[in-house]
Amino acid sequence: MQSTTTAPPAIMVNVPLRNTSFVGRQALLGAVEAQLEAQDTAAVLPHALHGLGGVGKSQLALEYIYTHQRRYKVICWIPAERESLILAALAGLATRLGVAQPGQEGTANTSVQAVLDALRAGEPYDDWLLVFDNAEDIDVVRQYFPTSGPGKVIVTSRNRSWERVATPLPVSVFEREESVELLQKRSADLSAEDADRLAEALGDLPLAVEQAGAWRAVTGMLVDEYLALLAERSPEILDLDPAPDYPVSVAAAWDISLERIKENNPGARQLLDICASMAPEPIPRSMLRGGRGISITPEVDPLLRESIKLNRAVRDLNQFSLVKTDPRTDTLQMHRLLQTVLLAKLDPDERKRMRDAAHQLLSGAKPGHYASSREWPAYQALLPHLMTSQAVTSSDTFVRELVSDTVFFLYYWGNHEGAADLARQAWNAWLADSGEEDIHVIRIAKTFAFALRQTGQIAESIPLTERALEVSRRIGVDAEDLIDSLCEMSDARRYQGRFAEARDLGQEATELARGMFGAEDPITLRATHSWGVDLRLCGQFDEALPMDRENARQREHMFGPNSFLTLNTLNGLSIDMRESGDYPGARSFQEDVYLRARDAMGEQHPLTLRVARNLAVCRRRDGALDEALKLTEETLARFVARYGPVHADSLSTAINLCVDRRIAGGPGDLEKSREIGEETARRYAALLGDDHAYTLLTKVNLAATLRTTGALDGAAELEEDACRRLVDTLGPEHVMARTVDIGRANTAYARLDFDRAHEIDEANLAGLTVSAGAEHPLTLSCTANLALDLRGLGRGEEAFFFSAQGGGGLRPRGPRRPSVAGG
Repeated sequence: MQSTTTAPPAIMVNVPLRNTSFVGRQALLGAVEAQLEAQDTAAVLPHALHGLGGVGKSQLALEYIYTHQRRYKVICWIPAERESLILAALAGLATRLGVAQPGQEGTANTSVQAVLDALRAGEPYDDWLLVFDNAEDIDVVRQYFPTSGPGKVIVTSRNRSWERVATPLPVSVFEREESVELLQKRSADLSAEDADRLAEALGDLPLAVEQAGAWRAVTGMLVDEYLALLAERSPEILDLDPAPDYPVSVAAAWDISLERIKENNPGARQLLDICASMAPEPIPRSMLRGGRGISITPEVDPLLRESIKLNRAVRDLNQFSLVKTDPRTDTLQMHRLLQTVLLAKLDPDERKRMRDAAHQLLSGAKPGHYASSREWPAYQALLPHLMTSQAVTSSDTFVRELVSDTVFFLYYWGNHEGAADLARQAWNAWLADSGEEDIHVIRIAKTFAFALRQTGQIAESIPLTERALEVSRRIGVDAEDLIDSLCEMSDARRYQGRFAEARDLGQEATELARGMFGAEDPITLRATHSWGVDLRLCGQFDEALPMDRENARQREHMFGPNSFLTLNTLNGLSIDMRESGDYPGARSFQEDVYLRARDAMGEQHPLTLRVARNLAVCRRRDGALDEALKLTEETLARFVARYGPVHADSLSTAINLCVDRRIAGGPGDLEKSREIGEETARRYAALLGDDHAYTLLTKVNLAATLRTTGALDGAAELEEDACRRLVDTLGPEHVMARTVDIGRANTAYARLDFDRAHEIDEANLAGLTVSAGAEHPLTLSCTANLALDLRGLGRGEEAFFFSAQGGGGLRPRGPRRPSVAGG
């Protein structure tokens, strides 16, 4: 069954070390090969190796890999028990394949889709093999299969339901000769008769046979003596668990080894109990070495404080096949069945003590800042152990800090649903344990609410944020936490479209921060940035402009010219410039910001995409229509690939594309603009509600498209409804309401209702002159429109006057819609 291909695989990702003790299974290996060879690569069908725990499913798949590795160009081993493990493995494969975008290597929500697309296309490599190991949840795992392409998929699972969706291959216990071969491979002096007796007692279960072989290789114990011990241990196992979901034979075999380890190295034995509280995934030995300052038990503490003793303990455990070590990754790993047996032997108090010890080791290994992609592999390595050990149940401050940081890691890594799920678990557990006035409960409530907003669950997030601020005020939290609560509440109010309330909260946070920490403190700069966003949303660009300019200067001085924080504020500053009327200046400024963001963070970084979206608007306002359309389309495609079509960033960019398409005027552009406008309006209404300003502005843009196509009644209906609702929500003087009035007048003019158009434009011009100034492009456009109204009414002399005021010439009706959001 050796491949005829001579070249080794170009890429192997996550593949465990080969099992040098593997024996037999030739018929099963042949069956795997035959099934895979028979597959039509136009439709990738998974091949499921299923069977009870301990029968060697994973080892069979691993042996297939090493036997046939030369026929594949890419081989990736994917731990599939948790979705986060699948995401991490595929993100790592994307990096190895070179399909991850620069600056976004290892990011879940872009890299995973990119690698699945690459596998389907067979670029840059065909002949790939994916192995999903321990894939129990069919619905979760299947969504990560490439649905086509030049490759193969193997699944290992205890779940027989895979038979419904995959080509099944049952894996059972050893044939007797295979058991004998493995035992004799471990102990050359073992007779065939004694090996047969051992195999019979062990039920030919591969895991039990391996355990017995390891024991005899280390101890040289006589078979009769071992069989007596085995018979003695089996009733104890059944007393411990009358209906175990693991084979009694392997539990009894382990029990013999566990007793010897307990006698010779009690610290190593307790270390097993701690590891049993974690996930059956590789455990970084650095986590154990990092426990020097932690006190657990008199037996374990010396191992954590002296590397030699820790290495000896791990070596002893490895010799008895109680753990497997991988020197390539400096990890150790325990079989999930052994974990089950060990936990069953602990009483509730002991189990809690070992779980608490696992939490301490995890918190001691807490990686650096969660936003740094360099730290993500460390977070990924700890994540399954944090989840399995139920770290959210800990009341320890450092453990809770690790949990909170892990939520933010999941957000920055791109697993927003995972972030919201972990935050929900932590909030529920901490609230029940500590009450709502505990500072960790307040903080996780805000974090949970933030994660909910990022996943579109806005209604659920609002009361959480409100309660966190209410409690923060009532109990008098530190100024830092109160400022954070104010800023989070401001953000929540923006999602609700309550911009004036958001602005007042932003102002309160900024003034408090300035008074407590001074104008140049990072906390103050964060609050000031938030306030600037609120001012823009309220249309107060002239107030936001000087504040954002100074904030950008301070952030650049403190964090550098190309830091995330600096570039984020500069992006808002360019919006201030543009909406204050400086279209050429804003575009030139934003072109530079975009280059800096792209160079510093990569084209796919969320901030770079937001900067690009803003730049596209700046280009359109400055007359570069083709460049604007191209950049908007690219940016929307990247947002959708990263977050999906209903994320706030995707929707905001879709609004701009609706406008760009309408203005482009090419074949099919108006129809495309209408389609985008209708779909975006529906999605905004579902996400934010019918009365939210963003929903209404989308309908206004759709109305402009309808007007351009001649559907005047539909345009008028949308505009009149949007005007009424926006005035109710934001007030008649808000720039959004003024913008809608320009559209209403345009529609009236197109219907030849010059009296109505004149009435709207005249009132709007008076308001714009006060709020925006006589020289603002929006005011000048309204002035030119008023001249057209007057000419339509036959009042040529007055029309000439307003035409001159509007710039000396009659402009096409209606300005390009101003964008007033920013962030």
